[in-house]
Amino acid sequence: MHKNRVRHITAALVAVTALAAGSAYLLELPPFEGIGTIEAEDVCENLGTSEKVAPALQEVAPRKPEYSFREQGNLGGQISYFSGCHAWTENTEFLVTRTEYTNSGGTFDDWAEGPASKMIDIEDPKKFDRFDISSNRWGVVSQRKAALATPCFPEEKKSLTTVVVLWVTAEGRTNDRYHQELIDLATSAAKYAHEDAHCTLPFEA
Repeated sequence: MHKNRVRHITAALVAVTALAAGSAYLLELPPFEGIGTIEAEDVCENLGTSEKVAPALQEVAPRKPEYSFREQGNLGGQISYFSGCHAWTENTEFLVTRTEYTNSGGTFDDWAEGPASKMIDIEDPKKFDRFDISSNRWGVVSQRKAALATPCFPEEKKSLTTVVVLWVTAEGRTNDRYHQELIDLATSAAKYAHEDAHCTLPFEA
């Protein structure tokens, strides 16, 4: 009888302890850290104004209490263009984007074997999953990288190529779920660059 009572008391203490720990987590009380929220006004301007930007960043970011962003300056005009953004949590960079002028060559294969391959660190973009947002915009995406070509000027088939690289994946989450977030970020950054570079061809969504 006494042993049964001890078991009941022990079980009750375990339940109360678990409940208290759960409440502390929900209320973000010590020793649990809160997860920071990424708002639209916090991110680099050159990631664009799409309503998908902040949610996409929140999804790919490691679960940390604070985030910071550093924007790289734009070089406008038809001779050169460069735009980039770096995202950090504590001392760890988890995402980088960059957009620059490229020569699309007129076909997906020309772009994939040339500027896209160079910009995504000599990996073969044709082994990535291809996505087409419109008839003249090509993209590739992998578990942690995306690249998107956007025609800019008709002369010499000049385009902008936007690359997004996810450096760190958090808490063992499945990487495949990042595909759409990387595409959303690349598309929004490409649209911003298209306007910033004063492209003469329309940006097709």
